[in-house]
Amino acid sequence: MLIYVFKARVVKSSTRYLIYPPKEYQEKLKKLHGKKINVIAIEESN
Repeated sequence: MLIYVFKARVVKSSTRYLIYPPKEYQEKLKKLHGKKINVIAIEESN
């Protein structure tokens, strides 16, 4: 099991919303392409 904890930004493409991770995690997450993962989203209060 791998666990990555990072802050991400939710962005909207033309038809869907995407979770955009910081650059240092993009290479790590690329290795998970095609695999099923669990995502936990936590909104921080301002």
